[in-house]
Amino acid sequence: MKTVATTALVLLFALPLHAKDAIGLARAERLAQHGQFTEARVAATALLKADPTHADAARLLQDLLLAMGLTKEAKAAIPDAAPDAMKRGLAARLRSGKAAIAELTALLKEPGVPARFRLDLAAAQLALGRAPGAESNANLFLKDNPEDLEGLTLLGDALAARGRATSARKVYERALTLSPGLARPAAALAELYALANDEEKSRAVLQEALTVHPQHPTLLRALADDHVRAGEYDEALRGLGQLLTLPVPKVDVHARLSEIHRAKRDYVAAETCAKTALALQKDHPRALRTLGFVKQKRKDYPGALADYTTVAKLRPKWAQIHVDIAFVHFLADKVILAQKAIDVAFKLDKDLPDAHLKAGLILFARGKGKDAKKSLAIVLKKDDTNIAANRTMGYILLDEGKPKNALKHFALVAETDPTDSASMRMVGRCQLGMGKVDDAIASFRAAVGRNGKDAFAYFDLGKGLERAEKWDDAAAAYKRAIAAEADFVHPYGYLAKLLDEVLNEPDEALPHYKRFLELDGDDEGGSISARIEQLEKK
Repeated sequence: MKTVATTALVLLFALPLHAKDAIGLARAERLAQHGQFTEARVAATALLKADPTHADAARLLQDLLLAMGLTKEAKAAIPDAAPDAMKRGLAARLRSGKAAIAELTALLKEPGVPARFRLDLAAAQLALGRAPGAESNANLFLKDNPEDLEGLTLLGDALAARGRATSARKVYERALTLSPGLARPAAALAELYALANDEEKSRAVLQEALTVHPQHPTLLRALADDHVRAGEYDEALRGLGQLLTLPVPKVDVHARLSEIHRAKRDYVAAETCAKTALALQKDHPRALRTLGFVKQKRKDYPGALADYTTVAKLRPKWAQIHVDIAFVHFLADKVILAQKAIDVAFKLDKDLPDAHLKAGLILFARGKGKDAKKSLAIVLKKDDTNIAANRTMGYILLDEGKPKNALKHFALVAETDPTDSASMRMVGRCQLGMGKVDDAIASFRAAVGRNGKDAFAYFDLGKGLERAEKWDDAAAAYKRAIAAEADFVHPYGYLAKLLDEVLNEPDEALPHYKRFLELDGDDEGGSISARIEQLEKK
Protein backbone atom coordinates (compact mmCIF):
# COMPACT_ATOMS: atom_id res chain seq x y z
CA MET A 1 0.00 0.00 0.00
CA LYS A 2 2.86 2.35 0.90
CA THR A 3 4.61 1.54 -2.41
CA VAL A 4 1.45 2.42 -4.38
CA ALA A 5 1.09 5.76 -2.57
CA THR A 6 4.75 6.61 -3.10
CA THR A 7 4.51 5.74 -6.80
CA ALA A 8 1.38 7.97 -7.15
CA LEU A 9 3.23 10.83 -5.48
CA VAL A 10 6.23 10.43 -7.80
CA LEU A 11 3.93 10.39 -10.84
CA LEU A 12 2.15 13.53 -9.63
CA PHE A 13 5.40 15.49 -9.38
CA ALA A 14 6.45 14.17 -12.77
CA LEU A 15 3.39 15.82 -14.40
CA PRO A 16 3.65 19.20 -16.15
CA LEU A 17 2.61 22.19 -14.02
CA HIS A 18 -0.76 22.73 -15.80
CA ALA A 19 -1.64 19.06 -15.26
CA LYS A 20 -0.83 19.37 -11.55
CA ASP A 21 -3.05 22.46 -11.42
CA ALA A 22 -5.92 20.56 -13.04
CA ILE A 23 -5.61 17.74 -10.51
CA GLY A 24 -5.34 20.22 -7.64
CA LEU A 25 -8.39 22.17 -8.82
CA ALA A 26 -10.40 18.97 -9.25
CA ARG A 27 -9.48 17.97 -5.70
CA ALA A 28 -10.46 21.38 -4.32
CA GLU A 29 -13.78 21.27 -6.21
CA ARG A 30 -14.45 17.75 -4.97
CA LEU A 31 -13.88 18.85 -1.36
CA ALA A 32 -16.26 21.78 -1.91
CA GLN A 33 -18.89 19.43 -3.37
CA HIS A 34 -18.68 17.32 -0.22
CA GLY A 35 -19.25 20.42 1.93
CA GLN A 36 -15.68 20.30 3.28
CA PHE A 37 -15.27 24.04 2.84
CA THR A 38 -12.28 24.48 5.16
CA GLU A 39 -10.23 21.78 3.42
CA ALA A 40 -11.30 23.06 -0.02
CA ARG A 41 -10.21 26.57 0.99
CA VAL A 42 -6.74 25.30 1.92
CA ALA A 43 -6.44 23.49 -1.42
CA ALA A 44 -7.58 26.50 -3.47
CA THR A 45 -5.24 28.82 -1.54
CA ALA A 46 -2.32 26.49 -2.28
CA LEU A 47 -3.15 26.56 -5.99
CA LEU A 48 -3.20 30.36 -6.04
CA LYS A 49 0.05 30.55 -4.14
CA ALA A 50 1.67 28.40 -6.82
CA ASP A 51 -0.05 30.25 -9.68
CA PRO A 52 -1.58 33.71 -8.93
CA THR A 53 -3.05 33.76 -12.47
CA HIS A 54 -5.23 30.69 -11.84
CA ALA A 55 -8.66 32.29 -12.38
CA ASP A 56 -10.67 29.14 -11.62
CA ALA A 57 -8.89 28.65 -8.29
CA ALA A 58 -9.48 32.32 -7.40
CA ARG A 59 -13.19 32.09 -8.21
CA LEU A 60 -13.51 28.86 -6.21
CA LEU A 61 -11.74 30.45 -3.24
CA GLN A 62 -14.06 33.44 -3.35
CA ASP A 63 -17.14 31.21 -3.47
CA LEU A 64 -15.88 29.14 -0.56
CA LEU A 65 -15.23 32.21 1.56
CA LEU A 66 -18.70 33.56 0.76
CA ALA A 67 -20.27 30.19 1.61
CA MET A 68 -18.46 30.33 4.96
CA GLY A 69 -19.78 33.84 5.60
CA LEU A 70 -16.34 35.45 5.24
CA THR A 71 -17.29 38.34 2.94
CA LYS A 72 -14.34 40.58 3.83
CA GLU A 73 -11.89 37.76 3.21
CA ALA A 74 -13.56 37.04 -0.15
CA LYS A 75 -12.98 40.66 -1.22
CA ALA A 76 -9.35 40.43 -0.14
CA ALA A 77 -8.72 37.11 -1.88
CA ILE A 78 -7.76 38.66 -5.23
CA PRO A 79 -4.05 37.85 -5.87
CA ASP A 80 -1.83 40.92 -6.27
CA ALA A 81 0.16 39.21 -9.02
CA ALA A 82 -2.92 38.33 -11.08
CA PRO A 83 -3.44 39.94 -14.51
CA ASP A 84 -5.48 43.15 -14.57
CA ALA A 85 -8.48 41.59 -16.36
CA MET A 86 -8.63 38.77 -13.83
CA LYS A 87 -8.49 41.22 -10.92
CA ARG A 88 -11.31 43.29 -12.38
CA GLY A 89 -13.43 40.20 -13.02
CA LEU A 90 -12.92 38.87 -9.50
CA ALA A 91 -13.84 42.26 -8.04
CA ALA A 92 -16.88 42.67 -10.30
CA ARG A 93 -18.36 39.26 -9.44
CA LEU A 94 -18.50 40.28 -5.79
CA ARG A 95 -20.53 43.37 -6.57
CA SER A 96 -24.29 43.37 -6.91
CA GLY A 97 -26.92 44.93 -9.12
CA LYS A 98 -26.37 46.94 -12.26
CA ALA A 99 -22.74 47.77 -11.41
CA ALA A 100 -21.74 44.09 -11.55
CA ILE A 101 -23.59 43.58 -14.84
CA ALA A 102 -22.03 46.65 -16.45
CA GLU A 103 -18.47 45.80 -15.37
CA LEU A 104 -18.66 42.14 -16.37
CA THR A 105 -20.28 42.99 -19.72
CA ALA A 106 -17.49 45.44 -20.53
CA LEU A 107 -14.81 43.03 -19.35
CA LEU A 108 -16.03 40.15 -21.51
CA LYS A 109 -15.56 42.29 -24.65
CA GLU A 110 -11.82 42.39 -24.02
CA PRO A 111 -9.51 39.71 -25.49
CA GLY A 112 -8.04 37.02 -23.25
CA VAL A 113 -10.61 37.32 -20.45
CA PRO A 114 -11.46 33.92 -18.86
CA ALA A 115 -14.75 32.73 -20.33
CA ARG A 116 -15.97 31.61 -16.93
CA PHE A 117 -16.64 35.23 -16.00
CA ARG A 118 -19.61 34.93 -18.38
CA LEU A 119 -21.25 32.72 -15.77
CA ASP A 120 -20.71 35.48 -13.21
CA LEU A 121 -22.52 37.84 -15.58
CA ALA A 122 -25.38 35.34 -15.84
CA ALA A 123 -25.54 35.09 -12.04
CA ALA A 124 -25.60 38.90 -11.68
CA GLN A 125 -28.40 39.15 -14.25
CA LEU A 126 -30.37 36.45 -12.49
CA ALA A 127 -30.00 38.21 -9.13
CA LEU A 128 -31.47 41.35 -10.71
CA GLY A 129 -34.40 39.44 -12.21
CA ARG A 130 -33.05 39.43 -15.77
CA ALA A 131 -33.61 35.75 -16.41
CA PRO A 132 -33.62 35.90 -20.26
CA GLY A 133 -30.16 37.51 -20.28
CA ALA A 134 -28.90 34.98 -17.74
CA GLU A 135 -30.20 32.13 -19.89
CA SER A 136 -28.50 33.57 -22.98
CA ASN A 137 -25.11 33.94 -21.27
CA ALA A 138 -25.27 30.49 -19.69
CA ASN A 139 -26.00 29.01 -23.11
CA LEU A 140 -23.11 30.95 -24.70
CA PHE A 141 -20.73 29.51 -22.12
CA LEU A 142 -22.14 25.97 -22.47
CA LYS A 143 -21.69 26.10 -26.24
CA ASP A 144 -17.94 25.60 -25.69
CA ASN A 145 -18.28 23.80 -22.34
CA PRO A 146 -21.38 21.58 -22.73
CA GLU A 147 -20.74 19.49 -19.61
CA ASP A 148 -19.72 22.28 -17.25
CA LEU A 149 -21.57 21.77 -13.98
CA GLU A 150 -21.67 25.42 -12.92
CA GLY A 151 -22.93 26.42 -16.35
CA LEU A 152 -25.66 23.78 -16.32
CA THR A 153 -26.76 24.81 -12.83
CA LEU A 154 -27.01 28.47 -13.79
CA LEU A 155 -28.94 27.60 -16.94
CA GLY A 156 -31.37 25.57 -14.83
CA ASP A 157 -31.76 28.51 -12.43
CA ALA A 158 -32.50 30.87 -15.32
CA LEU A 159 -35.07 28.51 -16.83
CA ALA A 160 -36.75 28.03 -13.45
CA ALA A 161 -36.88 31.82 -12.95
CA ARG A 162 -38.64 32.10 -16.32
CA GLY A 163 -41.27 29.57 -15.25
CA ARG A 164 -39.99 26.86 -17.57
CA ALA A 165 -40.01 24.17 -14.91
CA THR A 166 -39.86 21.14 -17.23
CA SER A 167 -36.81 22.46 -19.11
CA ALA A 168 -35.14 23.44 -15.82
CA ARG A 169 -35.67 19.94 -14.41
CA LYS A 170 -34.02 18.38 -17.47
CA VAL A 171 -30.98 20.63 -17.11
CA TYR A 172 -30.61 19.91 -13.38
CA GLU A 173 -30.98 16.19 -14.06
CA ARG A 174 -28.25 16.46 -16.71
CA ALA A 175 -25.91 18.07 -14.16
CA LEU A 176 -26.70 15.34 -11.60
CA THR A 177 -26.05 12.65 -14.20
CA LEU A 178 -22.57 14.10 -14.74
CA SER A 179 -21.95 14.54 -11.00
CA PRO A 180 -24.35 12.56 -8.77
CA GLY A 181 -25.28 14.37 -5.59
CA LEU A 182 -24.13 17.81 -6.76
CA ALA A 183 -25.65 20.11 -4.13
CA ARG A 184 -27.02 23.15 -5.95
CA PRO A 185 -28.83 21.37 -8.79
CA ALA A 186 -30.10 18.71 -6.36
CA ALA A 187 -31.56 21.35 -4.03
CA ALA A 188 -33.06 23.28 -6.96
CA LEU A 189 -34.53 20.13 -8.52
CA ALA A 190 -36.06 19.12 -5.19
CA GLU A 191 -37.69 22.54 -4.88
CA LEU A 192 -39.18 22.28 -8.37
CA TYR A 193 -40.70 18.92 -7.50
CA ALA A 194 -42.05 20.40 -4.27
CA LEU A 195 -43.64 23.29 -6.17
CA ALA A 196 -45.29 20.69 -8.42
CA ASN A 197 -46.67 19.02 -5.23
CA ASP A 198 -44.54 15.92 -5.80
CA GLU A 199 -43.18 15.65 -2.25
CA GLU A 200 -42.02 12.06 -2.75
CA LYS A 201 -39.67 12.94 -5.62
CA SER A 202 -38.47 16.06 -3.83
CA ARG A 203 -37.41 14.07 -0.78
CA ALA A 204 -35.88 11.29 -2.91
CA VAL A 205 -33.64 13.75 -4.80
CA LEU A 206 -32.29 15.22 -1.55
CA GLN A 207 -31.77 11.88 0.16
CA GLU A 208 -29.90 10.53 -2.87
CA ALA A 209 -27.66 13.60 -2.94
CA LEU A 210 -26.98 13.36 0.79
CA THR A 211 -25.75 9.79 0.42
CA VAL A 212 -22.98 11.26 -1.79
CA HIS A 213 -22.37 14.50 0.15
CA PRO A 214 -23.80 13.90 3.66
CA GLN A 215 -22.36 17.09 5.20
CA HIS A 216 -23.06 19.59 2.45
CA PRO A 217 -24.73 22.70 3.96
CA THR A 218 -26.81 23.42 0.84
CA LEU A 219 -28.32 19.93 0.95
CA LEU A 220 -28.90 20.01 4.70
CA ARG A 221 -30.64 23.37 4.37
CA ALA A 222 -32.74 22.10 1.46
CA LEU A 223 -33.73 18.99 3.42
CA ALA A 224 -34.75 21.20 6.36
CA ASP A 225 -36.96 23.20 3.99
CA ASP A 226 -38.45 19.94 2.69
CA HIS A 227 -39.23 18.87 6.27
CA VAL A 228 -40.92 22.24 6.85
CA ARG A 229 -43.10 21.79 3.75
CA ALA A 230 -44.14 18.39 5.12
CA GLY A 231 -44.89 19.85 8.56
CA GLU A 232 -41.99 17.87 10.08
CA TYR A 233 -40.71 20.77 12.14
CA ASP A 234 -38.67 18.84 14.71
CA GLU A 235 -36.71 17.09 11.95
CA ALA A 236 -36.09 20.47 10.31
CA LEU A 237 -34.81 21.90 13.60
CA ARG A 238 -32.43 18.96 14.03
CA GLY A 239 -31.06 19.42 10.52
CA LEU A 240 -30.46 23.12 11.05
CA GLY A 241 -28.86 22.37 14.41
CA GLN A 242 -26.36 20.23 12.48
CA LEU A 243 -25.68 23.21 10.21
CA LEU A 244 -24.64 25.29 13.24
CA THR A 245 -21.67 22.93 13.70
CA LEU A 246 -20.42 23.54 10.13
CA PRO A 247 -18.38 26.48 8.74
CA VAL A 248 -21.34 28.37 7.26
CA PRO A 249 -22.84 31.81 7.99
CA LYS A 250 -24.69 31.33 11.27
CA VAL A 251 -26.96 34.32 10.78
CA ASP A 252 -28.96 32.60 8.02
CA VAL A 253 -29.33 29.44 10.11
CA HIS A 254 -30.65 31.35 13.13
CA ALA A 255 -33.07 33.25 10.89
CA ARG A 256 -34.36 29.97 9.43
CA LEU A 257 -34.68 28.49 12.92
CA SER A 258 -36.80 31.49 13.89
CA GLU A 259 -39.12 30.85 10.93
CA ILE A 260 -39.58 27.19 11.88
CA HIS A 261 -40.32 28.04 15.51
CA ARG A 262 -42.85 30.56 14.17
CA ALA A 263 -44.48 27.80 12.11
CA LYS A 264 -44.62 25.67 15.28
CA ARG A 265 -46.33 28.59 17.04
CA ASP A 266 -43.49 28.71 19.56
CA TYR A 267 -43.27 32.48 19.44
CA VAL A 268 -40.86 32.81 22.36
CA ALA A 269 -38.28 30.58 20.64
CA ALA A 270 -38.98 32.33 17.32
CA GLU A 271 -38.27 35.72 18.88
CA THR A 272 -35.08 34.44 20.56
CA CYS A 273 -33.67 33.02 17.31
CA ALA A 274 -34.63 36.14 15.35
CA LYS A 275 -32.84 38.36 17.87
CA THR A 276 -29.78 36.08 17.74
CA ALA A 277 -29.71 36.49 13.95
CA LEU A 278 -30.16 40.26 14.23
CA ALA A 279 -27.29 40.48 16.72
CA LEU A 280 -25.09 39.01 13.96
CA GLN A 281 -26.66 41.15 11.20
CA LYS A 282 -28.88 43.99 12.32
CA ASP A 283 -30.76 44.26 9.01
CA HIS A 284 -31.34 40.58 8.24
CA PRO A 285 -34.66 40.61 6.30
CA ARG A 286 -36.01 37.20 7.34
CA ALA A 287 -35.16 37.65 11.00
CA LEU A 288 -36.83 41.07 10.97
CA ARG A 289 -39.88 39.55 9.30
CA THR A 290 -40.15 36.92 12.05
CA LEU A 291 -39.83 39.59 14.72
CA GLY A 292 -42.64 41.51 13.02
CA PHE A 293 -44.79 38.39 12.91
CA VAL A 294 -44.29 37.79 16.66
CA LYS A 295 -45.38 41.39 17.35
CA GLN A 296 -48.37 40.88 15.06
CA LYS A 297 -49.41 37.82 17.07
CA ARG A 298 -49.17 39.91 20.24
CA LYS A 299 -51.44 42.49 18.54
CA ASP A 300 -48.66 45.05 18.51
CA TYR A 301 -49.70 46.13 15.01
CA PRO A 302 -47.64 49.37 14.89
CA GLY A 303 -44.52 47.44 15.92
CA ALA A 304 -45.17 44.69 13.37
CA LEU A 305 -45.79 47.25 10.63
CA ALA A 306 -42.53 49.03 11.46
CA ASP A 307 -40.54 45.79 11.11
CA TYR A 308 -42.30 44.79 7.90
CA THR A 309 -41.76 48.25 6.41
CA THR A 310 -38.04 48.03 7.20
CA VAL A 311 -37.87 44.67 5.42
CA ALA A 312 -39.72 46.15 2.42
CA LYS A 313 -37.05 48.88 2.19
CA LEU A 314 -34.30 46.26 2.34
CA ARG A 315 -36.01 43.91 -0.13
CA PRO A 316 -38.45 46.07 -2.14
CA LYS A 317 -39.05 43.35 -4.74
CA TRP A 318 -39.92 40.66 -2.19
CA ALA A 319 -43.64 40.22 -2.86
CA GLN A 320 -44.27 38.29 0.37
CA ILE A 321 -43.35 41.20 2.63
CA HIS A 322 -45.97 43.39 0.94
CA VAL A 323 -48.51 40.64 1.64
CA ASP A 324 -47.44 40.76 5.30
CA ILE A 325 -47.88 44.54 5.34
CA ALA A 326 -51.33 44.10 3.81
CA PHE A 327 -52.38 41.59 6.44
CA VAL A 328 -51.25 43.64 9.41
CA HIS A 329 -53.24 46.60 7.99
CA PHE A 330 -56.20 44.23 7.63
CA LEU A 331 -55.89 43.12 11.27
CA ALA A 332 -55.78 46.76 12.32
CA ASP A 333 -59.04 47.37 10.37
CA LYS A 334 -57.28 49.49 7.74
CA VAL A 335 -58.79 47.67 4.79
CA ILE A 336 -58.02 50.28 2.12
CA LEU A 337 -54.32 50.34 3.05
CA ALA A 338 -54.38 46.53 3.08
CA GLN A 339 -55.76 46.47 -0.46
CA LYS A 340 -53.05 48.88 -1.66
CA ALA A 341 -50.29 46.68 -0.22
CA ILE A 342 -51.81 43.58 -1.84
CA ASP A 343 -51.84 45.39 -5.17
CA VAL A 344 -48.09 46.01 -4.81
CA ALA A 345 -47.53 42.32 -4.07
CA PHE A 346 -49.44 41.29 -7.19
CA LYS A 347 -47.38 43.65 -9.36
CA LEU A 348 -44.26 41.85 -8.13
CA ASP A 349 -45.62 38.30 -8.27
CA LYS A 350 -49.09 37.72 -9.70
CA ASP A 351 -48.95 33.99 -8.86
CA LEU A 352 -47.97 34.21 -5.18
CA PRO A 353 -50.47 31.93 -3.34
CA ASP A 354 -50.36 33.88 -0.07
CA ALA A 355 -51.17 37.09 -1.95
CA HIS A 356 -54.28 35.46 -3.40
CA LEU A 357 -55.20 34.14 0.06
CA LYS A 358 -54.87 37.51 1.79
CA ALA A 359 -56.62 39.21 -1.14
CA GLY A 360 -59.54 36.83 -0.62
CA LEU A 361 -59.73 37.69 3.08
CA ILE A 362 -59.57 41.44 2.40
CA LEU A 363 -62.15 41.31 -0.39
CA PHE A 364 -64.48 39.28 1.83
CA ALA A 365 -64.09 41.87 4.59
CA ARG A 366 -64.97 44.59 2.07
CA GLY A 367 -68.17 42.74 1.14
CA LYS A 368 -66.87 41.66 -2.27
CA GLY A 369 -67.67 37.97 -1.93
CA LYS A 370 -67.67 37.24 -5.66
CA ASP A 371 -64.15 38.64 -6.14
CA ALA A 372 -62.99 36.97 -2.93
CA LYS A 373 -64.13 33.59 -4.25
CA LYS A 374 -61.97 34.00 -7.36
CA SER A 375 -58.86 34.65 -5.31
CA LEU A 376 -59.55 31.81 -2.91
CA ALA A 377 -60.27 29.41 -5.78
CA ILE A 378 -56.73 30.05 -7.08
CA VAL A 379 -55.31 29.16 -3.66
CA LEU A 380 -57.42 26.02 -3.33
CA LYS A 381 -56.49 24.86 -6.82
CA LYS A 382 -52.86 24.73 -5.74
CA ASP A 383 -53.53 23.50 -2.21
CA ASP A 384 -57.03 22.21 -1.48
CA THR A 385 -56.13 21.71 2.19
CA ASN A 386 -55.33 25.36 2.93
CA ILE A 387 -57.07 26.09 6.23
CA ALA A 388 -57.65 29.84 5.88
CA ALA A 389 -58.85 29.55 2.27
CA ASN A 390 -61.30 26.75 3.10
CA ARG A 391 -62.65 28.58 6.13
CA THR A 392 -63.21 31.86 4.27
CA MET A 393 -64.69 30.09 1.24
CA GLY A 394 -67.10 28.37 3.62
CA TYR A 395 -68.24 31.71 5.06
CA ILE A 396 -68.78 33.16 1.58
CA LEU A 397 -70.82 30.19 0.39
CA LEU A 398 -72.89 30.17 3.56
CA ASP A 399 -73.60 33.89 3.09
CA GLU A 400 -74.71 33.07 -0.46
CA GLY A 401 -77.24 30.58 0.92
CA LYS A 402 -75.29 27.50 -0.18
CA PRO A 403 -74.88 25.50 3.04
CA LYS A 404 -74.25 22.21 1.24
CA ASN A 405 -71.30 23.69 -0.69
CA ALA A 406 -69.99 25.47 2.40
CA LEU A 407 -70.16 22.29 4.49
CA LYS A 408 -67.25 20.52 2.76
CA HIS A 409 -64.92 23.48 3.41
CA PHE A 410 -65.76 23.78 7.10
CA ALA A 411 -65.67 20.00 7.54
CA LEU A 412 -62.13 19.85 6.14
CA VAL A 413 -60.94 22.55 8.55
CA ALA A 414 -62.69 20.90 11.51
CA GLU A 415 -61.14 17.55 10.66
CA THR A 416 -57.66 19.00 10.13
CA ASP A 417 -57.61 20.77 13.50
CA PRO A 418 -59.36 18.74 16.22
CA THR A 419 -59.13 21.68 18.65
CA ASP A 420 -60.97 24.12 16.36
CA SER A 421 -64.42 24.68 17.86
CA ALA A 422 -65.37 27.50 15.46
CA SER A 423 -65.16 25.36 12.33
CA MET A 424 -67.08 22.52 13.97
CA ARG A 425 -69.72 25.07 14.93
CA MET A 426 -69.89 26.23 11.31
CA VAL A 427 -70.36 22.62 10.23
CA GLY A 428 -73.41 22.62 12.50
CA ARG A 429 -74.70 25.85 10.98
CA CYS A 430 -74.44 24.35 7.49
CA GLN A 431 -76.29 21.24 8.63
CA LEU A 432 -78.98 23.39 10.25
CA GLY A 433 -79.31 25.32 6.98
CA MET A 434 -79.78 22.00 5.17
CA GLY A 435 -82.53 20.96 7.59
CA LYS A 436 -80.40 18.28 9.29
CA VAL A 437 -81.30 19.35 12.80
CA ASP A 438 -80.07 16.29 14.70
CA ASP A 439 -76.72 16.36 12.87
CA ALA A 440 -76.42 20.06 13.60
CA ILE A 441 -77.06 19.55 17.33
CA ALA A 442 -74.39 16.83 17.38
CA SER A 443 -71.91 19.18 15.70
CA PHE A 444 -72.70 22.01 18.13
CA ARG A 445 -72.18 19.63 21.05
CA ALA A 446 -68.85 18.57 19.49
CA ALA A 447 -67.85 22.25 19.25
CA VAL A 448 -68.65 22.74 22.94
CA GLY A 449 -66.59 19.63 23.68
CA ARG A 450 -63.63 21.17 21.89
CA ASN A 451 -63.91 24.46 23.74
CA GLY A 452 -66.14 24.72 26.79
CA LYS A 453 -65.70 28.51 26.82
CA ASP A 454 -66.97 29.09 23.28
CA ALA A 455 -70.05 31.24 23.85
CA PHE A 456 -70.99 31.09 20.16
CA ALA A 457 -71.04 27.29 20.27
CA TYR A 458 -73.50 27.30 23.19
CA PHE A 459 -75.61 29.93 21.42
CA ASP A 460 -75.78 27.88 18.21
CA LEU A 461 -76.53 24.77 20.24
CA GLY A 462 -79.45 26.63 21.79
CA LYS A 463 -80.81 27.54 18.36
CA GLY A 464 -80.49 23.94 17.21
CA LEU A 465 -82.29 22.64 20.31
CA GLU A 466 -85.06 25.19 19.74
CA ARG A 467 -85.49 23.85 16.21
CA ALA A 468 -85.86 20.38 17.75
CA GLU A 469 -88.40 21.84 20.23
CA LYS A 470 -86.24 20.86 23.20
CA TRP A 471 -87.15 24.04 25.03
CA ASP A 472 -85.57 23.45 28.43
CA ASP A 473 -82.32 22.25 26.91
CA ALA A 474 -82.26 25.29 24.60
CA ALA A 475 -82.74 27.66 27.55
CA ALA A 476 -79.89 25.93 29.39
CA ALA A 477 -77.62 26.33 26.35
CA TYR A 478 -78.40 30.06 26.11
CA LYS A 479 -77.59 30.45 29.81
CA ARG A 480 -74.25 28.69 29.26
CA ALA A 481 -73.51 31.10 26.41
CA ILE A 482 -74.19 34.07 28.72
CA ALA A 483 -72.02 32.54 31.44
CA ALA A 484 -69.17 32.12 28.94
CA GLU A 485 -69.42 35.71 27.66
CA ALA A 486 -71.50 38.17 29.68
CA ASP A 487 -71.51 40.86 26.96
CA PHE A 488 -72.63 38.57 24.12
CA VAL A 489 -75.89 40.22 23.13
CA HIS A 490 -77.77 37.57 21.13
CA PRO A 491 -78.30 34.84 23.78
CA TYR A 492 -80.14 37.37 25.99
CA GLY A 493 -82.72 38.08 23.28
CA TYR A 494 -83.28 34.42 22.37
CA LEU A 495 -83.44 33.32 26.00
CA ALA A 496 -85.85 36.11 26.95
CA LYS A 497 -88.28 35.21 24.14
CA LEU A 498 -88.04 31.51 24.89
CA LEU A 499 -88.77 32.05 28.57
CA ASP A 500 -91.54 34.55 27.87
CA GLU A 501 -93.34 32.98 24.91
CA VAL A 502 -92.75 29.23 25.24
CA LEU A 503 -91.80 28.31 28.81
CA ASN A 504 -94.28 30.79 30.33
CA GLU A 505 -91.74 32.32 32.69
CA PRO A 506 -92.12 36.08 31.98
CA ASP A 507 -90.63 37.18 35.31
CA GLU A 508 -87.41 35.33 34.52
CA ALA A 509 -87.47 36.72 30.96
CA LEU A 510 -87.63 40.38 32.09
CA PRO A 511 -83.98 40.90 33.17
CA HIS A 512 -82.78 39.20 29.95
CA TYR A 513 -84.93 41.54 27.82
CA LYS A 514 -83.43 44.51 29.67
CA ARG A 515 -79.87 43.27 29.33
CA PHE A 516 -80.46 42.64 25.61
CA LEU A 517 -81.37 46.29 25.06
CA GLU A 518 -78.51 47.52 27.29
CA LEU A 519 -76.16 45.74 24.91
CA ASP A 520 -77.75 47.52 21.92
CA GLY A 521 -79.86 44.61 20.76
CA ASP A 522 -82.47 45.26 18.06
CA ASP A 523 -85.63 46.65 19.72
CA GLU A 524 -87.71 45.38 16.77
CA GLY A 525 -89.53 48.65 16.27
CA GLY A 526 -90.03 49.18 20.01
CA SER A 527 -91.81 45.86 20.58
CA ILE A 528 -89.28 44.67 23.16
CA SER A 529 -89.42 47.95 25.08
CA ALA A 530 -93.20 47.65 25.07
CA ARG A 531 -93.03 44.10 26.39
CA ILE A 532 -90.65 45.18 29.16
CA GLU A 533 -93.12 47.89 30.15
CA GLN A 534 -95.97 45.36 30.24
CA LEU A 535 -94.03 42.94 32.42
CA GLU A 536 -92.98 45.69 34.83
CA LYS A 537 -96.61 46.79 35.25
CA LYS A 538 -97.63 43.23 36.07
